[in-house]
This record gives sequence, C-alpha cells and structure tokens, in this order.
Amino acid sequence: MKTCRILSILILFAGTATAQQLRGLVRDADSGAPLAGVSISLGTTPEIDALAINTDANGLFFTDALPPGVYLCFFSLDGYEPVLIPEVRIASGKETVLDVTMRASPMELPDVTVKADAPDRRALQPLGEIPLTREQTQRFPATFFDPARLALAYPGVANTDDQANGLSIRGNGPAGVRWRLEGVDVVNPNHLSNAGTFGDRPATSSGGVLLFSAQLLDNSSLLLGAYPPGYGDALGGIMDMYWRRGNAVQHEFTVQAGLIGLDVAAEGPLSKKNGHSYLANYRYSTVGLLGQMGISFGGEQISYQDFSFKLDFEGKSGGHWSLFGTGGYSRNTFSPPADSAEVKQYKDLFHIDFRSGTGILGLSYWKPLGKNTHLKTAIIGSAQGNVRESNGAGFSERDTGLDLRLGLSSTLSHRISEIARLQAGLQVQAVANEVDADRSFFPVYYGYSRSWIWQPWFSLRLTDARDRTSATFGFHSLFFSATGDKTTLSHAVLEPRLTITQRLGRRHRLAFAAGLNSQTHPMWWYSIEVSNYLPDDKHFSGNALARALQVSLRHTWNPGDLWALKSEVFYQRQYHIPVAARASNAFSMVNVSEVQLFEPLTATGLAENMGIELSAERYLAAGWFLLANTTLIDARYQGSDEVWRASRWNLGHIANLTAGKEWQRGADWPEKSRAFGVNGRITWTGGQRAAPVDKTASAAAKTTVFDFSNGYSEQQPGFVRLDLRVYWRRNIGKRRNSLFAMDFQNITFQKNTAYRYYDPYTGNVEVKEQLGLVPNLSWRLEW
Repeated sequence: MKTCRILSILILFAGTATAQQLRGLVRDADSGAPLAGVSISLGTTPEIDALAINTDANGLFFTDALPPGVYLCFFSLDGYEPVLIPEVRIASGKETVLDVTMRASPMELPDVTVKADAPDRRALQPLGEIPLTREQTQRFPATFFDPARLALAYPGVANTDDQANGLSIRGNGPAGVRWRLEGVDVVNPNHLSNAGTFGDRPATSSGGVLLFSAQLLDNSSLLLGAYPPGYGDALGGIMDMYWRRGNAVQHEFTVQAGLIGLDVAAEGPLSKKNGHSYLANYRYSTVGLLGQMGISFGGEQISYQDFSFKLDFEGKSGGHWSLFGTGGYSRNTFSPPADSAEVKQYKDLFHIDFRSGTGILGLSYWKPLGKNTHLKTAIIGSAQGNVRESNGAGFSERDTGLDLRLGLSSTLSHRISEIARLQAGLQVQAVANEVDADRSFFPVYYGYSRSWIWQPWFSLRLTDARDRTSATFGFHSLFFSATGDKTTLSHAVLEPRLTITQRLGRRHRLAFAAGLNSQTHPMWWYSIEVSNYLPDDKHFSGNALARALQVSLRHTWNPGDLWALKSEVFYQRQYHIPVAARASNAFSMVNVSEVQLFEPLTATGLAENMGIELSAERYLAAGWFLLANTTLIDARYQGSDEVWRASRWNLGHIANLTAGKEWQRGADWPEKSRAFGVNGRITWTGGQRAAPVDKTASAAAKTTVFDFSNGYSEQQPGFVRLDLRVYWRRNIGKRRNSLFAMDFQNITFQKNTAYRYYDPYTGNVEVKEQLGLVPNLSWRLEW
C-alpha cells in the first residue's frame, strides 16, 4: 500500500515535465575542454537531415524541435574525427542528454565515422569490444534489462544457463569474466549468485539478476580478446560498466512494473546554478507472480530488492566529482512438499535456503590538467556475503562465503601531439575472502585470505600524418600476493600489448592485436590454499597466476553509416593452469565455475581456444534493425596426463539472429504519436561438454559422482531458443510517454538440457532441463 501511495504521488507531478528535448555537451577527448562550433546533423536516416544545430561557446547544444522517434546524430568539426551516434531515442517528457567526446585528428576524415563512447571511460578502444547501450537493453528481447544478457546477442558469447547471466566467451568459462564499475573491479554485482550452478553454490561472476537497474547505465562494454593496457586480471572477458549522470536541468521520474518486479527511478538537479545532479533507483522483485503462473524456477521462491544512487558535483576549474553506491539483498528458498506422497526427487526431502547481500560504494574524480591532459581517479569499496543452508533426510549442510574488496583506479591521459597520445595508470585491489562449509556439523573446508593486486600500466598511441595507420603499444603488469595463517602465494608478471589498425580505402579497416594476459584464480580457492585447514602435503605448488597469449585479426567494412560487417579470427593459449599434482588425470581448473574442494594442484596445465567470428549489424533507423552473427570455436585443454581434450566450454558453434521492426503512427501530431514494435532473437549453439555420471559410485556416495578419467567426453544436445518482444510505445501529450511490452523467453517451449545428475531418491541418472517459457509483461511510464 505504501508503494501504491508513493506511485500515486509521483504520477500527480507528471504535469510539471517538459516536452521532448535533446541537449548535451561536446568536449575534447584529451583535455575535456568544451568544443564550440561543432556541427550536429540529426536525421532518421543518413540521407535525411531533420535538423542541423551547432554547439555554443561552452560546447553545449539544445533543441526541442524534434518529434518523438529514433535518430542518427552526426558530429563534425574541422581538425577532429567525426562522430556518429546511432539509435538516439527522443520521447515526450524525457529529456535525452548526450555527453560526446571528439578526438583531434591530424587531417580531415570526411569518409570515416566512429561510434561515440561515454567521455573518458576507457583507456583506448579495444579491438574486441562489444558496446552495450541502455537503449538496447530496453529493446532487445529477453534481456530482462541486463547488459550481460544483452551481450549474448553478439558473436563469441554464450549463456552457461538460462537461470543466470553467466557468460562463456570464446571458449572460456564464466570464472574468466571480471566485472568493473567506473573503471574499478568489484565483487560479483549480481543477486542470487547460486543461480544456474550445478551444486547450488555461489559463482564468482554471475547471478540471476544484475544488482542494479539498467536505468542507471551509461553506455557500457564487454571486452574480449587481446585487451589494451589498462585492462587485466581476466582471461575470458571484462564487463566494463558505467553509470550515467542524472539530469542537471529538470526533475524526471520513471516507473516500471512487471511480472519480475517494480522499478522506480528519479533524477534531477541538486543545484541548477552549479550543475549538480542526483540519480536514484529502487527495485523490488515480484518474481513470485511467475511461479503462480506455473513458471518453474526449480520449485524455489525467489525474492530480491536493491537501492542505487549517484550524486554528481561540478568542481572548480572544470573538475567533476561523483558519489555513487548500490546495495541489495536476495533470497531463494525451496520447501519440501507437505504431503510425502508428492515427493518426486531427492531434493524434495530438503528445506534449502540461500541468502545473499551485496553492497558497493564509490567516489570518482575527473579533472583537466592543462590543455592536453586530464586525470580520472575512482575508489570503490564492495562486499558480498552468501549463506546456504540445507536440512532434511537426517542430513544438514551449511556453506558461507564473504568477499570484501577495496579498489583504486587512476588514469592519466596526455596528448603529446596530434599524432601521439600517452596514457598511464594504476589499479590497486585489497581483497579479503573467507569461505566455510560443514556437513552435519563436520567441517568440509575452511579458509581465509588477505590479498593485494597491483596493476600499473602505460600505453602510447601513434598515428601517421594522414591518420590511415595507427599503432598502440604498451605494458600492463600484475603483482599479486595472498596471505593466510599457513603460507603466502605470490607472483608478478609483465604483459606487453600491441594493436595496429590500418584503413584500407574509404570504408575498410584491418586491425591486429596481440598481447599477454594473466588472471588470479578464484579468491575462495586461494583462501583454502593458504589456510591451516589443508595439511602441508596438500597445498598448491607452482605459479599463482594463470597466463595467456592472445592474438586476433579483424576486418571491418562499413558499406554505409548504418551497417557494420566484421570478420575476426582469434587464438588464445593459456598456461600455468592448475591441474592435479599427484595423479595423472584429466582435471583442470579451466573447467571449474563454482566453489568446490580439490586434490593437491600444480600449475602445469595448458589450454587453447581458437575460432572465427562473422557478424553483420544494421543500427535501428527507418523503423528496423538487424544483428546476425556466427562463431566457430574449438576449445581444448591439457590435464596432468598431458592429453589434449575438448574443454567443458567447447560449444563448437554459436549463431544468433536478432531483428526488429517498429511502425510509427501519428507523426503529424507528435504529442499523440505512437509506435508498435516486434523484435525477435533466435540462438543456436552447440551443447556444453560434460563428464559421464558414474552411476555405481554415485549410488554408493548418495550424490552425483562424475567419471573424469577421460575428461568432458560427452556433449549435451545443441541449444536452440527463440525469444520475442512485442511492445506498444505511446507519447501522452508533451509531458509523458508510456511503454507496454510483452517479453517471451523460449516462446517455442524448447526443452534444452542443462546437465545430468544422479538422484538418490529415484536411483537414476536424471536430466535437468533449462527454463521453459518465461513471460514478462511490463508497463513503463516516464515523465
């Protein structure tokens, strides 16, 4: 009732909003100085310019003359690379704000456009970057407003389980993915971190729902392949997320209600005179409604809620401060049937309760240091605690985990000349981790560790006088130590990186990237290794960091401003991978994705991932968009027996087709214009690999025991899923707009296999299926 009253009060204030508006600021990418006289062309297609405006002396631009719709925004200025921002949506009652950076060029480039990034976000644009926008998370089908699920529409990326946003990237497991916020590594920023895991234990880099709403997101990216300097401690990929600023001119509100939850957001000026602003969001889950509709999440009751905020302050001399944070709590509970006659499986004998709490708090500062230099610094503290309890059948389990991080990232950027740019930075992480597990009050494992991760780096970018050839080279380094009450593990590495880009004609580009990467292993594993729990002869030996050589070559063809055709070949060779130390067998850490206890390990394992990606993308314009891609992958590894085998994540192929059409009506009356849209996505991937279940050993142990003697020798059936999104968008006068949408994940009820397991109750090897049809009806109001 309180929530309903709050919503009623907010809607009463809808009349105070203004008509559809577009405004923003254009800055120099190196100094952050505002750029005056930038020519801005706005149109629904490259051939149609609906409006042309210019930035003023302060680099600002504004217009309220555009009717609602989706536009291309083209920015040009003599001496700078032109910038194209596609898919800019203008709606009633919601001011669209763009913060654009332009990079100085040694010559005019009338035939080349580069997609804009948020200002000062990343060191240098990586070769293997997948841009992820807030507009796409709200348009693509079955993303559930999650940028990680949005990334599944792109080449090289596959989902490890329907229930979670775990990513397998180019043959790597989800443990190879790192999450960043505002340039700093953070703990797993997801609710329900046990979702989609085999053992129902928390994963380190995935969960059922992102910790914060996509309404906060600025344009973000998934980085994969050979990273530039400034990105490290990840062999699979880096989810690089940034939050947008709140509107510094007017107050705006958003309410979204659906079957998966309630989402309320507010933003506006703290001080119009000084340009200070706020952005706040609260979410409360209603996933239980899906359960009442017969949608099964393993028979579990799921709930979560979170609150997020960001405060932005304009400092003196062009500086900028941001204070931001998010906190959330999630829980999923399984209760056994009240009637014993309804028991169908071993799980039905237990009461299982999983609880998770996560918090992130950070402060960032950006400041220009002269005409050609700027400094960006951020410090973030993050924490996540998980508890899982299970009781039943005369048996009990309790697992706990705590991950604490304090991170610092600082980047200095300097333009030496029009053809040379230097960047240098430092990232520091202080990590504390603790894990504990017992079975019927007998300890299974315990460990804690305190770790330091230092990552200094620098890079130099050079271009020729005609800006046809560019080369970026530099070094990234990683210094790591983990200390417990028993021992210390430590290691240091230096990683050279190189990227070369060559323009071939007017619209063709060829890019080559190569470099070394390294990654720390899961912190829970270090905690066990350096603790007193393990005897002396069972501790890990060898290199404490996994390492990899990564090489990729990409060709890009832009036949027009709306199209991008890409082909890329990639190769990754991993080494210093933990494998069995005593026995000669097929175990390797590359196949591990959740907490478990191992036999003694040594870092002598190898792994290889290679493949080719082909993609075609047409941005949304003239009412339609398309994204089609396919990836061929070969992922293999070598255990202590030195035999090459297919890894757990060797899917063989990934294919996606995403397309959508939007019909606009009422263009002659913008205040009453409306749009109807249909978007669909079909995914076809090879099945994940699995070790066969040893039925005899499983029956004796009363739990699933796999036969790893020949590795992951079985392959699950191929994965096929069709998702659909149907929506109705309406502008209500000049002050409001609404969106009613129906999302259907797996609309064809395809039965995809998740994994096989032994059930002690039935005495058989059973098949756990992925999710069936998952509908999500939602209504959104903005003013």
